[in-house]
Amino acid sequence: MEPPQNSRLISSVKIMVGLGEEYGVSASQSLEGTGLKLSDLADERSMVRSAQELRVIDNLVTALPNAHGLGLRAGKRYQLTTFGIWAFAIISSPNLRAAFEVAARFTDLSFVLIHFSLVEDDTNAKIMMDVDHIQEHLRQFVIERHLAVLLTLTREMMGEACVQPHEIRLTLGEFPAAHLSEFLDPKRIHLDAETNCVIYDKAALEVASPKANAATAEFCIQQCEELLNKRVAQSGFSGEVRGLLLRRIANVPTLEAGASHFNMSPRTFRRRLEQEGNSYRTLVEQTREGVAIELLGTAKLSVESVAERLGYAETSSFIHAFKRWTGQTPAKYRKRG
Repeated sequence: MEPPQNSRLISSVKIMVGLGEEYGVSASQSLEGTGLKLSDLADERSMVRSAQELRVIDNLVTALPNAHGLGLRAGKRYQLTTFGIWAFAIISSPNLRAAFEVAARFTDLSFVLIHFSLVEDDTNAKIMMDVDHIQEHLRQFVIERHLAVLLTLTREMMGEACVQPHEIRLTLGEFPAAHLSEFLDPKRIHLDAETNCVIYDKAALEVASPKANAATAEFCIQQCEELLNKRVAQSGFSGEVRGLLLRRIANVPTLEAGASHFNMSPRTFRRRLEQEGNSYRTLVEQTREGVAIELLGTAKLSVESVAERLGYAETSSFIHAFKRWTGQTPAKYRKRG
């Protein structure tokens, strides 16, 4: 599994550069090898790729090998305004379950580098945090940062009625849990686990949020959809490839066939997309998701018809893919509309 390839605003990079400066790491050192210039930090509209953000993290970790809890310190600097409309869509949700669905659906609008998923059994709800795609020496920082962000957003959403996880399991061998004492009892954190996950009582997902606002949530989700559509409808070579995929959506060409269509070798084809912060697999997923949402919402086609038009041999395969894209089943998405 590859790291997320979505572009994101430079806000997150600015936070980490600022953190580095407090430890004596210059902005130039933090940006080394990223292709970013110091002038980019001054433009709030600047966009960066996830690979560039990971390089900044790499530079910090390399320059500050003894700065324990660096990821936690970074994560605690992220505020609602840092995440923009994505965060406001989350905290205006009616409960944690809805919030997790919104977060997963619009992850590409965030600074998330971890692959999140929600797994439930009879009593527990686990927020799984997959970091297998992250370079091993960066995982400590990435896990720390994302855990701090998750707990911050949860507290912002639930306020005084904050629903704390009853257990956090981390694959890490060490963790400065004291830095999270304002969020939860450090004794709830267990290290050297097989997976990274934040565990809630299943019933906690349905606890009403005191900040829930249906009108605000609807507006924020609409804004997220519009922003995501603008980013997906890319220009440049990625836009040309997306155009090909839209024309061939029922029979998506392989990477090799796509490269041949543009008279390129697969290697050149792949490199051209990587230069724009994309991958062929990402474009295929984004295009299928966009068409599926349009057919379900606007055209009001049945789930079976949409699956057929997208080239899925089995409707169950389409349902599984749609849930991976949006965090909910096609039927649940249709009811939401």
